[in-house]
Amino acid sequence: MYLTVEDLKKHLNVDHSEDDSYITDLIEVAEDYVATYLNAPLTDYVEDEHLKPSVKHAIRLCVGTWYANRESVAFATPSVMPDGVYS
Repeated sequence: MYLTVEDLKKHLNVDHSEDDSYITDLIEVAEDYVATYLNAPLTDYVEDEHLKPSVKHAIRLCVGTWYANRESVAFATPSVMPDGVYS
């Protein structure tokens, strides 16, 4: 994993450890999602042993969206990924 649970907990404003396992799962899924969207392994976006900030943030946005919206439909309104992910 390129991002840590601690990094995502800061992004999500989570100050407890009850969801650490769930957040870990979301990070793994988000990294796979972003790599699939880019049609390239994330290793192609590593510079100086760090993942490019734009790719890192796309992963954070995915995790944040999925953490806040655990189902794809809320109140019969479809949910889409934030524009920042696609940028």
